[in-house]
Amino acid sequence: MNIKPLGNRIVVERLEASKTTESGIILRSTPDPDRAKVLAIGPLVDEVAVDDVVLLNWNAATKSGDHYVVPIDHVIFIYGE
Repeated sequence: MNIKPLGNRIVVERLEASKTTESGIILRSTPDPDRAKVLAIGPLVDEVAVDDVVLLNWNAATKSGDHYVVPIDHVIFIYGE
């Protein structure tokens, strides 16, 4: 990937929702994916790092090919390990 976001923006990749539970039960329908993996960050971003998994406001995202560009202000939180 050769995308370098400017200012306070990040580039993310939407992660697919799990189709099975931890115990192995297969789910018929899954909700829309809400998680995203950070692929690149702009020079003014210090709240997240590359490879963090985040929840964000998808209404603020701009699609660019298979990736989304989002201002850091629209990241709600970072998922823990």
